[in-house]
Amino acid sequence: MFRLALALGLPVRELLARMGSDELTEWMAFYQLEPFGDFRADLRSAIVASTLANAHRSKEGKPFTPEDFMPFVEKQHRSDQPKASEADAARLNIARFKAMFAHRIKR
Repeated sequence: MFRLALALGLPVRELLARMGSDELTEWMAFYQLEPFGDFRADLRSAIVASTLANAHRSKEGKPFTPEDFMPFVEKQHRSDQPKASEADAARLNIARFKAMFAHRIKR
């Protein structure tokens, strides 16, 4: 709630007074798909930092990822998860978003 209130420029109490729990739940689901605020800004900076670090690393060195430059993100082991293409990831996110809001669709 605090992150959303900050993004919308509202005090938390005013946000809660003006927004129902259904809309708040939808905002929470949206944030899971499309983070905004400081986390997104940190990610942008981490992408730039990893690009710069990779441009200057030795050929034998392991490539850097943006996660290497995000202090509050738990690092995942690359071998644990198969790499999905961006198109597959986008399709999965769209399917998740539709599933979360299926109850709101009027037929």
